[in-house]
Amino acid sequence: MVRTLLVLLLICVLGTIIFSLPVVQTLLAQFATKKINDQYGTHINIERLKVSLISWNTGLEGVFIEDYKQDTLFYVNELKTSILSIGNLAQGNLEFGDIDVDALNFKLKTYFGETNTNLEVFVDKLDNGKPREPGTPPFRLSSSNVDIENSRFKYIDENLNNATVLNFDSLNLIAGDFLILGPEVSADIQEMSFFSNRGLKVNRLTTNFKYTKQQMRFDSLQIQTPLSALDGNLVFNYDRKDFADFLNKVNVVAEFKESKVAFDEVNLLYNEFGKGKEVTFNANVNGVLNDLNTDDLFLFSDDTGIRGDFNFKNLFNKQKPFSLNAEMKNVTSSYYQLNALLPNLIGKSLPSSFSKLGQFTIRGNAFITNSSVDAKVNLNTAVGSSYADIVLSDFNNIDNATYKGFISLIDFDLGDFTENKNLGKTTLDFNVEGKGFVKEKLNTEVIGQIYSIEFNNYNYQDLRVSGLIKDQLFDGSLISNDENFKFDFKGLANVAETRNNFNFIASVDYADLKKLNIINDSVSVFKGNVSMDITGTTLDNITGDINFTQTSYQNVNDTYYFEDFAVTSSFGEDRERTININSPDIITGFMKGNFKVRELGKLVQNSLGSIYTNYRP
Repeated sequence: MVRTLLVLLLICVLGTIIFSLPVVQTLLAQFATKKINDQYGTHINIERLKVSLISWNTGLEGVFIEDYKQDTLFYVNELKTSILSIGNLAQGNLEFGDIDVDALNFKLKTYFGETNTNLEVFVDKLDNGKPREPGTPPFRLSSSNVDIENSRFKYIDENLNNATVLNFDSLNLIAGDFLILGPEVSADIQEMSFFSNRGLKVNRLTTNFKYTKQQMRFDSLQIQTPLSALDGNLVFNYDRKDFADFLNKVNVVAEFKESKVAFDEVNLLYNEFGKGKEVTFNANVNGVLNDLNTDDLFLFSDDTGIRGDFNFKNLFNKQKPFSLNAEMKNVTSSYYQLNALLPNLIGKSLPSSFSKLGQFTIRGNAFITNSSVDAKVNLNTAVGSSYADIVLSDFNNIDNATYKGFISLIDFDLGDFTENKNLGKTTLDFNVEGKGFVKEKLNTEVIGQIYSIEFNNYNYQDLRVSGLIKDQLFDGSLISNDENFKFDFKGLANVAETRNNFNFIASVDYADLKKLNIINDSVSVFKGNVSMDITGTTLDNITGDINFTQTSYQNVNDTYYFEDFAVTSSFGEDRERTININSPDIITGFMKGNFKVRELGKLVQNSLGSIYTNYRP
């Protein structure tokens, strides 16, 4: 028994010595790969096969797989496995136990003028799709466990301006159940990490991976980077020729749940988002990358929440126009938050006047391009609610953009939005066509109804409007059925801060000037027809003509009727003022001098009182 053990030990020692000779290792390596190369027409070369009969371990050095252009497809500096696996290799059977790989160099390449990658050409050699001869097995390479360290992966497409598409360094991988069966590859990737030349670092990636000629699957995918964490499933569906136009042909199906993405890392690949921002999201994704659907999206970042279905076109193609088709179930944010999150995609196109809305919520549909918006949305804001069915053009110059459509405001604080203290909340329905979102550039035609509007601390009800609004100018018709102000207005009213201009004809059926906060008397009711052509900002600098016909005025003392009443105000040299009054029913004459309107009553009193010697002015 002892003698037998000594003989076996001697055989192992001598075998190890023999197999350690370089010439023997080279011959073994050539023998191991010859059958595979002859059968599949591949160029696989192993520089040295190291065998130890004592430790039952062995290794392959300088494993080189050549592509069809005689460049590197795979190169492995050293591969360690068991001697049983080498026995299979000698039979042309690449069934390994555990494999440890050091310094793998994987170069995926599409040569200039070609559409297929060198890997696809290699796969075709393993399985060209034609029926195999009876008894001919498919190419098979398997391992129960693969450990890859200190490796590199590079994807090069010589048909692109920037040929290097992906470049991963410091690649490490631990995978179980690794299998190449004909053109199909599968593995349980338990641990993977790498560093991209664009600065993106992946600390840990795990997934059940499978590759076929029609599909690439990443089931149970988890990716962790220094700032982000993704959890979901990812599938690529394709014909292999589609890889020549990956962004427009390869179909993506994905599901992500409770995932977090830092925009600082996304900007390393696509620099369109805000710095220092991160989002948490759930989503179902499908489509090609340049026509991508994101369904059931729920995204949250700071005080911004987005829920809905979205379609992005040409997101990764700057040569073609970008568009976003949004079905928004709920989008809550603010002007400043969106500017911070999406400074280059959408943020810079938002109207500056949106900053006055505060926190807002949008529900509805919108189709957005680089220069236009077609929206049917409900908008709830800090200053009120609204509905819009509107098309905006020249969106790149949003403060001067043109638009056409329908707008409804509900308890909307127009004064806060337009920065006009005389205005308050309003509820209205308008058809609009024009341009501008800020008062300096506003120029729009409106037709519609004002159900209520606060002006000068009075809430006007039931007004119909048709005309042009420009800055603080209105030129058109206005019919009021308010209980305290019934009138029909046609003409122009410009209430700009520098100079007011009124040129209109109005038929006033009833105006309670007290309730309208125009006059402070306890009773002040006016009826009649008014024709006005004046300019000015106060009663003391107004110039022009005012004509009243078939007029009545009621105050606390009496009711006064007159057929015609005309007032003309003008200024001469040294700002001397002249007011001409022509009313055969009341008074005809003029007043001339330097005076203020509020002093007119006392001036008349003094003029009449001067007749009497005992009058004290």
